[in-house]
Formats: sequence, structure tokens, C-alpha cells
Amino acid sequence: MLQIEAQRKTTELTFIETESYLDKLLVEEVANSDDLKSILGMLLFDDTLSSQLKRQVERQLKQLKGCN
Repeated sequence: MLQIEAQRKTTELTFIETESYLDKLLVEEVANSDDLKSILGMLLFDDTLSSQLKRQVERQLKQLKGCN
């Protein structure tokens, strides 16, 4: 059951492209975090992110809010 939940959460962040195994581990850790909404919210304030990535983050936040 926990493994299925972890897989579901990890797929929520598939818009983040990882370049290494360590990047993948970090994304999985963030996806499984209880603070996922806060982390994604903070990304919206990052001026270095592209508009496209910010739109993807916004979509993800809307999906998460719809689940709760």
C-alpha cells in the first residue's frame, strides 16, 4: 500500500526533468513530503524559473488542492 502511494506521489512531479539519479531521488523525496504544497508554492516565487515551469507548478497545485 505504501509503495503504491509513493508511486502515485512521484508521478505528480513528472514535469520536473531529472538529469541524474541523485536528482531523481531528490524529486521523489519532495513528492513524498508532507510539505509538498508549500514547496511547490515557494517555487512560484523563484524568479529563475521559466514561465512554462511555473505554469506546470500552478497546474500541479490545483490538482493537489482538488484531491484534498
